[in-house]
Amino acid sequence: MASYWLFQLQLFPWLPFLIYQAKKIRKSSPKLPAQSPLLTLGQGEKHVVLLGESTVAGVGASSASTTLAGNFSRIFGNSYQIEAIGKKGLRVKEAFSLYLKHKNSERKKSEGVLLFLGANDCFLLTSPQEFKKELESLIQQIQVATGAEWIYLAAIPPVHLFPAFSEQMRSFLYRQRNYLLLEMEAIAARKPQVIFHQIPMDLQPEFFSADGVHPSDLGYQKIAELAIEKMKI
Repeated sequence: MASYWLFQLQLFPWLPFLIYQAKKIRKSSPKLPAQSPLLTLGQGEKHVVLLGESTVAGVGASSASTTLAGNFSRIFGNSYQIEAIGKKGLRVKEAFSLYLKHKNSERKKSEGVLLFLGANDCFLLTSPQEFKKELESLIQQIQVATGAEWIYLAAIPPVHLFPAFSEQMRSFLYRQRNYLLLEMEAIAARKPQVIFHQIPMDLQPEFFSADGVHPSDLGYQKIAELAIEKMKI
């Protein structure tokens, strides 16, 4: 992809400065705990897997009940069981092995899978080609493993809007995110069982937690409600 190669050339001179900024942000930002890295809620017969990065792990939420898992459990209701498997820093290529390590062995089939991934592939500059290959593999593997009828694929979080980041970081992350989003959209267009969902960009300050990166309780609530609205469940 010639355009991505050009993007890499433009990015290269900025890398030392951006790495310095990233380390500075990491050092100065509040260290928020993960509220739901491994969390199963509900005892319903219908089973849904929630798999992903720090948003699934509940970083930024004040309690387990206000995480994505907690909100999905509330919205889906008593007939469902939500099994959340999340890890801060998780990349697409690591997601299936994390699922295999922690999955509920008693469950043979899941009705659906909710995937929240891609931010860390933005931060670590995964190429579009690699991202496509890894995401296609994950979708195929997770569907076979769970027997899921549908897979909800959330768009990559709007990393270019995170308040904690500098203008330079936002600019490069915006472009990196767009390259990876194109691959997500193309995969979903070829796979009818995949529900791809863009995230509205009119995010208010209260959407974010104290670190300026992860969602707040309100942010997690909004994400879950928008996902259910898209799925029409």
